Amino acid sequence: MDIENRALLIYSAEDIKRNKWFTDRLTEKAACYGTELKLITSDECRDEYMVENGLWDNKPAFIINRSREADISEWFENKGIRSFNNSETIRTGNDKYAEYELFESRKLPVMETVTGGSAPESIPFEAPYIIKKRNGHGGSDVFKLETKDALGTFLVDKDPSLYIIQKMCDEPGVDMRLYLLGGKVIASVIRTSEKDFRSNYSLGGKAETTEVPEDIRTASEAIARGLSADYIAIDLIRNNGGWVYNEIEDAAGARMLYELTDIDIASDFIHYIFEST
Repeated sequence: MDIENRALLIYSAEDIKRNKWFTDRLTEKAACYGTELKLITSDECRDEYMVENGLWDNKPAFIINRSREADISEWFENKGIRSFNNSETIRTGNDKYAEYELFESRKLPVMETVTGGSAPESIPFEAPYIIKKRNGHGGSDVFKLETKDALGTFLVDKDPSLYIIQKMCDEPGVDMRLYLLGGKVIASVIRTSEKDFRSNYSLGGKAETTEVPEDIRTASEAIARGLSADYIAIDLIRNNGGWVYNEIEDAAGARMLYELTDIDIASDFIHYIFEST
């Protein structure tokens, strides 16, 4: 396959240190294909930096954008450079209300959700409420509020448009994460927490591999294909005895895959990229 020998791996500056093992693994695997995968921050990947550092002299063959910033991918896409993930996936996967709208448009089960700007008296479901920052990730900026008064107090000094409000599920502390590569489910895990309504592994939740119900596999793969997503995760939570679609993770982590399975997602992701480019 004829491909240029330089590509870019883009992270936010704050995420680079905590993801060093994974960035090193991606770089190592790209080198096996004769490609230098250069790690730069989201602040650096602007035209001035690219020119000053000679990165346009040998135009990048592709970018891997793990910064969660869709405009970066769009910028490169407009220059004819493939982005993994693409800008649509990144934009959707970092806006929890857009995710809710996508699930609902496909007639998938979801928790009732309204925007943070909704008047408390107009919310069509009862407390407790789960309130989330629309661009939060890893369980950050997710809060449980017991009353409408608490909701009003929480938002009083914040921009409500940056949040969504959801009805709380009736089995908090358990979810299922599906990992998808190239539009196919490659693994799934059940995450549980006995101490927190959030089951995120990074917050101390426990995890184990699980089989995926066929209807969930089919619907989730359709979502990934509809976004032309490359590597994502889809999370579901439990309510009324069934699985309910909750979130899409654009910059999906890899820790659980390496700890619970024999999947080398860095290697598989790089292989997929070179097969796709």
